[in-house]
Amino acid sequence: QVAIMAVPWGNLQLDELLSMPDYDFHRVALLIDELQDAIDAVLPDETDKKYDISWRVIEDDRPFHPQRLWDTCHRFMGAGVYRSKGFFWLPGRDDLALLWNQAAGSINLEFISYWKAGVLTHTDNSLTKEERAAIRQQLAKMPGRFGDRRCRLTVIGESGEIDDFALALRQCLLTEEEILWWQQGGIFHDPWPTKVARLA
Repeated sequence: QVAIMAVPWGNLQLDELLSMPDYDFHRVALLIDELQDAIDAVLPDETDKKYDISWRVIEDDRPFHPQRLWDTCHRFMGAGVYRSKGFFWLPGRDDLALLWNQAAGSINLEFISYWKAGVLTHTDNSLTKEERAAIRQQLAKMPGRFGDRRCRLTVIGESGEIDDFALALRQCLLTEEEILWWQQGGIFHDPWPTKVARLA
């Protein structure tokens, strides 16, 4: 007998937790004994296996092309890509600082903040002249072409697989021709969701 509870965002009710039966060590031990042959048959002996885990960092001031990034996430994220995390931006949403958070086959792309360079383009940002001037000074000291906007992702996994994934991610960055086209008003197809609903 197992109780399964939905826990959105760690929102577990204390009374539900306290009403659960105590952990039954005896039943678990019996279950392990019953399943031991099946467990041994499924799990190979990996005592001699060497793990070739490494990491790659993708860092660039250019944004990702939305469609190429979408295609890359659906084609190149194999089982050997264990973890990747970082910040990125997309043209057409160039005011938004987006968080990339991937573990195994699950990936979350979330809005987390606004780039300072993007805030200056907002007419309703409620900043004083002094605040706007201070942000402009900060941005002038930034090394990138796009103010504080940048893509910086760290990818961890098996060497053979993360090299392909990291290369595919680098190929998602806009080319110089695409940057010029975008700056002249070009709009890229963007398959990523534009609205997010949080279910409680």
